[in-house]
Amino acid sequence: MLSLPYNISCGYFDSNNPKSSKHPAERTVKKFEIEFYVNDDMFVCLDGKKHEIRKNSIMISRPGQVRYSSRPFKTMYLCFNVEGELAQMLCAAPEFFMSSHPEQIRDMLSDLALIVESNGNSLQLHSRLLTFMNLLLRDASIPEPHSGINYKIIQTAKRYIEKNYASPIHLEDVATTVNLSPVYFHNIFSEVCGMSPHRYLTKIRIDHAKKMLWDSGASIADIAELCGFGSQQYFTKIFKKETGISPGKYRKSLYEDYVE
Repeated sequence: MLSLPYNISCGYFDSNNPKSSKHPAERTVKKFEIEFYVNDDMFVCLDGKKHEIRKNSIMISRPGQVRYSSRPFKTMYLCFNVEGELAQMLCAAPEFFMSSHPEQIRDMLSDLALIVESNGNSLQLHSRLLTFMNLLLRDASIPEPHSGINYKIIQTAKRYIEKNYASPIHLEDVATTVNLSPVYFHNIFSEVCGMSPHRYLTKIRIDHAKKMLWDSGASIADIAELCGFGSQQYFTKIFKKETGISPGKYRKSLYEDYVE
């Protein structure tokens, strides 16, 4: 069962700020701490393992770990206590990785900081927090690329796919955005992400289709068109292949789960 985080704090930390001067150089982590680094700095050390700080990198510290950061550094942070399934997922995630969605991560942390600072309502806070955690753990599940060049290529390609999923997209279209041949791009994307560009595009389309089936009254034919599948027949075929049921049964099952 998913437990909600509590004792939440969120904000921006600048070690050059006079108010930060008392922050200990080495300390034992008491809560889960998520840091999103906004600049290229020197390094952070977690349980004796040193990580080079790069802009848009993320670190997840677990309670009981010992950490030390070289100065100066600037970071956006989120700290909280949590147990159960979410704690297990955070413990299973890599402790240091690059974000594939840095703008979204930054915006979400800013929103969370404002809600925490203004003592916003608990429902709004936890809703935003769980949305943030979903994106964070999705980023954490992508294997670390073999080079900074590959990382930038994948980041650019994913943004293109996520922005244009509703339009007809071919491998050549995405490869062109990163100035690579289709074959070479396909190999890099598949190696880094663990899935082909086409598989990622299908996943994005299915995710959007599920959302529309759940929270809109649009017809299945309209959803097929709006999510880039072209025809209702093809959409139904792919949706059933990915989920095991047809779009119509998926929508009906949501209603039945509610009224049971």
